[in-house]
This record gives sequence, structure tokens and C-alpha cells, in this order.
Amino acid sequence: MTQTSRWIYAVTFLLGAAGFLLPFWPLSVLGVALCALSGRWLFAVAMGLLFDIAFGAPTGAWHFFFFPFTVLALLCGLARVWGGRYFLDRQPQETL
Repeated sequence: MTQTSRWIYAVTFLLGAAGFLLPFWPLSVLGVALCALSGRWLFAVAMGLLFDIAFGAPTGAWHFFFFPFTVLALLCGLARVWGGRYFLDRQPQETL
């Protein structure tokens, strides 16, 4: 594990934990999304499951949607793969 990975894991988990400890769930969403978008989607899914268990099932109109943080982590991971494939050109264009 590189030093950069350690920083990403620590910062994104602290951001998510701050959103849980303070009653401000968008920080938890931001922590999970940043973790998944940085390429650590497996850790983001684990963190999403942890926050889903901690927050409990949503109420109101979203009561059928039991795992919102986990679904967010999977969607952000797919967005990174799709974005990396189509928007991040790893091979520069050849010019004459």
C-alpha cells in the first residue's frame, strides 16, 4: 500500500465519519463518492455498507431503497471506469 493510498483511505473515511458523527449526511456521501472516484471502489463499497448499517433504512418515499451509500459507491465506481475509458485519453494523438 502506497502512502498516497493511505492518505486517500484516511481522508475519505474521516470525511464520512464526520458526516455520521455530526448529523450532516452529505459529508458521508462526499466521503464515499470521493473514495470510489479515486479508484478505491472496493473500500468505498465497504464504507458504504458500514454507513448504510449505521444510518439504518431510509424513511419516507425512499423506504424501498435500503442501501443508498452502497449503490452510490457502485455508481461512482462505474462512473470512474466509464470516464476513464471515454474521457481520459491515455494515448496522446499523433501529430504530423
